Amino acid sequence: MSSTGSVLFSTRIRHIFDYLALLEPSQWTGIPADSEALFLGSRIPKITISALVRHLIHTERTWIGQIGSFPPGATIPLPGPPAGLDTISDGKDLVEAYRSRHADNLAALARLSPDTLQKEVIFVDRRYTGMGFLWSVLGHHAYHLGQIDLTMRQQGTEAPEFMEWPETARILG
Repeated sequence: MSSTGSVLFSTRIRHIFDYLALLEPSQWTGIPADSEALFLGSRIPKITISALVRHLIHTERTWIGQIGSFPPGATIPLPGPPAGLDTISDGKDLVEAYRSRHADNLAALARLSPDTLQKEVIFVDRRYTGMGFLWSVLGHHAYHLGQIDLTMRQQGTEAPEFMEWPETARILG
C-alpha cells in the first residue's frame, strides 16, 4: 500500500482511539436509542460501541490479512464472528488489543506487493482491485466511526471533531 494510504489509515485508527479515550465504562455497552434497525446481522447483533470496536478490530485484521493470500479473481468471504475478542474487557484492554492489531495491520500493509494491489478480487458481488478493496476497508472504518460518534453523543459525550486530528506537522493525502 502507498505510504499515503497507510498514513490515512493509521490516522483514521488513531482518531478512533481519541474517541474511545472519552468513554465512561457504562458507555461501551449502552444502547441509547434502541430499535430493530440497530441490528446489523450476525456480525453485530446490537449496535454498541463495544460491539462496533470488536467488529472493526476483527474485520480490518481479517481483510488486511487475506488480501495477499487470495489469487486474482478470488472471492473474499465475509468475516465470521470476532472469535477471541469477546474475552477482552471493554475499555483500556480492548483499546490496547486494537492498538496491537493495528500495528500488525500496518506491517501487513507495508508488505503488500504492487501485484497484490493491482489484482482483481470480488467482495459481496463487487469487483475491486486490491487497492480499491483496501480503500473500501477505510470507508468501512469511517462508516462505523460515525456510528460510534452518534452513540457517544446520544449518551451525552461530545466526540472529538472529525477533521481536527492532533497531528498537524504531516501533510495528509
